[in-house]
Amino acid sequence: MKTIKVGIIGCGLMGSLHARTLHTLPGVTVAAVQNRSREKAESLAAEVGATVYDSYEALLEQDLDAVWVATPDHLHVDASKKVLESGKHLFLEKALATSVADGAEIVAAGAAHPELKSMVAYPLRFSPAFRAMKETVSRGDAGKPIQAWSMRTHFLDPNQRVYDKYRDHYYDTPSWYFSDEIAKGPIFSHGSHDYDLLTWMCGEVESVFAYGGTYLLPPGSVADAFTVSLRFANGGIGQVSTPWVTRVEYDMTGVATENLTVVNNNGQLLVKDDNGPERKTSFSDNDMWVRLNGHFIDCIRENKQPLISLEDGLRVIAVSEAAYRSLKERREVAVDYSALRSAARTGGGV
Repeated sequence: MKTIKVGIIGCGLMGSLHARTLHTLPGVTVAAVQNRSREKAESLAAEVGATVYDSYEALLEQDLDAVWVATPDHLHVDASKKVLESGKHLFLEKALATSVADGAEIVAAGAAHPELKSMVAYPLRFSPAFRAMKETVSRGDAGKPIQAWSMRTHFLDPNQRVYDKYRDHYYDTPSWYFSDEIAKGPIFSHGSHDYDLLTWMCGEVESVFAYGGTYLLPPGSVADAFTVSLRFANGGIGQVSTPWVTRVEYDMTGVATENLTVVNNNGQLLVKDDNGPERKTSFSDNDMWVRLNGHFIDCIRENKQPLISLEDGLRVIAVSEAAYRSLKERREVAVDYSALRSAARTGGGV
């Protein structure tokens, strides 16, 4: 089996997570890492046996098969384009970018290099419970999705370490998370997980209406609590809320179709149709990070298309941007997919 050599650009929370996960995969070598502060890069390199580079341009000159870009979201464009221009496969942390215009640049770069694999990291699609939900709503007898909801509550405070139930550890939140000008807050980036998840299960989102505000964070910070109502192109409706104000963290995601309802109740899957009693399945282990990274490695090895394309990432950002605008303008906002349609016409595809 050919060894896949990878590089990591950005050695913060997510870059370190991916590097450590990749380090455990057979036939994968984390060969190079780069970070704005060399200290973080050196610490991670010592764990995974990588070489540290002072710039991502220097990293991209190395003999690598693929590169993971895990910089802050607003810094994705240049690094992603350079990865593709260097002839390397691109694994890009979510969100694709912090604007549709920036995201369209990345999609165009991917379209210019169709021989390379590119994927946006939305790990919920690889969670066993959510994959079982997708299989359920995709059944031939399920019928059209009518209503969907995703409430995944969290608590983030810039002055204290935060426990992450998905990774089972504590971490310091980066300061850029709380900048409305740079990051746009959970309604944009954090909620993008849920916009992607519900689009995957229910189809394209047509318009959104958002409520929310800044409640616990200092004035001038991002909106830390919100709810977004969705209208799907198929006529169904939905709701997304992933606030940062709840000290009790809990997940409740569901889809009601014409003929059944499926709910992921914090790792327990509940399914009910008209043919019998409610069925319950518990998922105690969530290996979505291994599945996510392993999937992309398999796509490189086997010349397969990744489950989540750059175009998918741009579709999600279009919803995120509409939700952010709705929150600011206090009105329903149509999701603008014109950049995505343009990519399709020029060879980017959807």
